[in-house]
Amino acid sequence: MRTLDWEELDPSADGLAETRLVLHHAIQPVAAVGETLAPKAPDDSQQSLSVRARRSWVGAAVGSGNLRSGIDPVALEVQLCDGGGAPLVSLPLAGRTLGEALAFMRAELERRGQPPRGLALPTHPPDFPHHPLADGARFPGGGEGTREELDRLFAGTHALLREVLGEQNAPLRLWPHHFDLAGTTEVGAASVGLGVSPGDGAAGRPYWYATLSPPLPRDGLPPLAGGGSWHLEGWTGAELPLARLSRGAASQREQVRAFFLSALSAARR
Repeated sequence: MRTLDWEELDPSADGLAETRLVLHHAIQPVAAVGETLAPKAPDDSQQSLSVRARRSWVGAAVGSGNLRSGIDPVALEVQLCDGGGAPLVSLPLAGRTLGEALAFMRAELERRGQPPRGLALPTHPPDFPHHPLADGARFPGGGEGTREELDRLFAGTHALLREVLGEQNAPLRLWPHHFDLAGTTEVGAASVGLGVSPGDGAAGRPYWYATLSPPLPRDGLPPLAGGGSWHLEGWTGAELPLARLSRGAASQREQVRAFFLSALSAARR
């Protein structure tokens, strides 16, 4: 298991849309454990995941903090982990259904004295993307390369957001609804969310974003660094698409960092 750090991303990476949808559905049994057994939070963060390391996304602590659900996104294995996120038992998803993954979690929780009280997949708003997996289709085999790319995307962004936002701000959460990794900070009277999405819609590509609440007036929006631009349709905020990144890990990291910092500077103005 590798620690979090920025590794070079492929700005022209293809085939990520289907991989994104598969992983988005694969994290739902992980989210189900926190949603069912963890204390309910005002922002529903009991169902969120955290990026612990490369190939390690874990859910909320349950069972007096001794257990967590988790997933290895590259191997496509759901896991029941100890309180620190180390896997105790795993289930490869290839060839299995979401129902089988949920049954695995239920059985392993019961084996450890945690009756899962009606464990079920989280209910999401209508904009949750549909996929045949939700109708009982089986998870595909192969695809490790594109899943590795998305794992690098989340791991590198997590490490960078830790630096930009600092430890004192809200935890970085991987949300099971929009499948984005984000954290927030307060800048004056504004709340600023910084994060990354692996894409939206059928052909969406990954992008980094910043949202401000309340939003800035649309007239006279300041320029953004790192190749970022203002997004004004559907949602209002700043975005930096993966396709605009340069080559080289160090250059990419500095480009995304400059984008985030310029969005924070815009909020201060």
